[in-house]
Amino acid sequence: MKFAQFQYILLLLIVFTNNSYGQQKDILSNTLITPKEYYLQVKQFGEFIDRFNYKSDWRGNLITDEFKKAIPRKNYILYLVNNEDSRLIDSKDSSYRALCSDFIAFVDDSKNPQNINLFSGQVKAFVDAQILYKGVKKHAKFELIPEVLPDRSAKWVINSVETDCFAMNSDSLLKHFIAPNSHETSFINIKKLISVSDPTYLLSKSTASTLLFINEIEKKHITMNNTEKITFRISFTGWEIVVEEFVRSTNNSGWLISDIKRL
Repeated sequence: MKFAQFQYILLLLIVFTNNSYGQQKDILSNTLITPKEYYLQVKQFGEFIDRFNYKSDWRGNLITDEFKKAIPRKNYILYLVNNEDSRLIDSKDSSYRALCSDFIAFVDDSKNPQNINLFSGQVKAFVDAQILYKGVKKHAKFELIPEVLPDRSAKWVINSVETDCFAMNSDSLLKHFIAPNSHETSFINIKKLISVSDPTYLLSKSTASTLLFINEIEKKHITMNNTEKITFRISFTGWEIVVEEFVRSTNNSGWLISDIKRL
C-alpha cells in the first residue's frame, strides 16, 4: 500500500467513523440505542487480537463475506492504529505514515497473511505497578509471558521484575563476578555461587532484581498497591508493534497500536 493510498484510506476511515456510514448502515446501524462508539471501541485486548486477525466484526460476530466486501482487512487494521498519533498528523514528516503502510501491507499479504497467536511466543505484557516497600511508595515493572502447559492449557507467568527498590553495592560488584574469560576455563568460577556472601551478584541484573523482589515479597516487606499501566509488545518476522489502552470518548479508542517498529 503506497503512501498516497494510506492517506486516502485514513481519510475514508475518519469520514466513515464520524458520520452515518453512508451505504454501510447494514454493517453497523446508526439507529441502534447503543451508541456506535461502544461498538467501535476496542474494549479488551482479546478483542484487539480478534479484529487484527480479521476474525470478528465491531459487534463481536464472525466476519462475513458482506463485511469483507465493505471493509477490506487493510482498512480494518488501519483503524486499530492510534489515529491521534502526532506522527500521523504531522504534514511535514511522512516517515511514520509510510511505515504504517508497509506494516499493513506486510500483514495483509494475500500469499502470507500475518496473525497474532497469543500462545506462540509473539506476545509479551508489561505491567507498571505502584507498590509499597517497607512503607515507602515505589514502582515495579513486570514482564509477563503466556506459558503453555503439557496438557495444552495456558497461563500468564512473570518473566522478570524491574524495580527501584534495590541498589547493588558497587564495591561488592568489583569482587563478586564471573570473569569475562571464564569460558576459557570451563566456567570453573561458577563455584563462586557457594562461596560469595550474596550469590545474586553473579546473576544478570534482571534476574537478580526479580529474585530480590520475590525474596522481599516472602518477607512481607512489599505490598502491591495498584496497576498504573499495561503495555503489550507483539513481534512478527522483521516487525514489532506496541499496543496500549487509550481511554477517550472517540470512535478510535481502547486497545490500539501506539507504535510500529521495523526490526
